[in-house]
Amino acid sequence: MKTVYFDSNFGYPWVTGLSHIFMMRQDKEPFLNHIFSFSNEGEEDDIWIPKLNKTKDVIISADKGRKKPRLPQVCKEYQITHILFCPSAHHLQKFEKARAIITLWPKIVETFKAPLGSRYQVKYVTSKQRCTMVQVI
Repeated sequence: MKTVYFDSNFGYPWVTGLSHIFMMRQDKEPFLNHIFSFSNEGEEDDIWIPKLNKTKDVIISADKGRKKPRLPQVCKEYQITHILFCPSAHHLQKFEKARAIITLWPKIVETFKAPLGSRYQVKYVTSKQRCTMVQVI
């Protein structure tokens, strides 16, 4: 089953609540989940990312890649498509982040068709008062 995994930058209770909303969709895939469903808190990226299926899983993170190993590098190595929230989007209130995920959902679903290991960026555009998502090459 295709799954969008949120990493530890997004709280487990928040992701659980959001996943309950998404269960009301007619199209049940992709499923939303948190990495804590299969990994331990504090587990390094190079430990939990290889456990994912590169053809069925996408990661959403706000990882800035400051500590090694860097999430974007590990995702590229294991060909896991990933969506990174920029600080402008990650610092939004939880409700606004949920709204961004819901609004961007059609684009998030499209990432499963992108080349393996693709990277996307979500940022808040103040002039539009909404988040946008673009592929980073």
